[in-house]
Amino acid sequence: MNRLTVNFLDEGFHRVLFDAMPLPIFIVDGNINIFDCNKAATQLIGKNSRLVIRRRGGEVLGCVNAAKLRNGCGRTPACRDCMVRQSVSAAARGRRVARQWAQMELVRRGKVTRVKLRVSCQQFSFGKSDFILLVLEGLN
Repeated sequence: MNRLTVNFLDEGFHRVLFDAMPLPIFIVDGNINIFDCNKAATQLIGKNSRLVIRRRGGEVLGCVNAAKLRNGCGRTPACRDCMVRQSVSAAARGRRVARQWAQMELVRRGKVTRVKLRVSCQQFSFGKSDFILLVLEGLN
């Protein structure tokens, strides 16, 4: 997908509704580049949504594997086994993924922490591009 700027939600009703959802939700492409996220996601990652746009999910979440290489999310051997990446790829092929269990090792406050979470994904089209709605349950 070429680099594009997408304004999915204006500051009206739909933005308020998106931000009111209690689970972290990201809008990504098939390579887990982030195009938008809701308020719960920004609280989880501790960064303004503008600072995460066009960055890869593993980098933003603090995945230990993403930190192994420059632009590492999706490029290390361990990424092939990443359930978040597998779920997003399945959704990009048109399959709905609902509450799939996943484990990740994340760097939090300088320490590696193993987290268990559920991943849900659904593909959608906006304009002439396809995106994935990525929901992560259980990340605190």
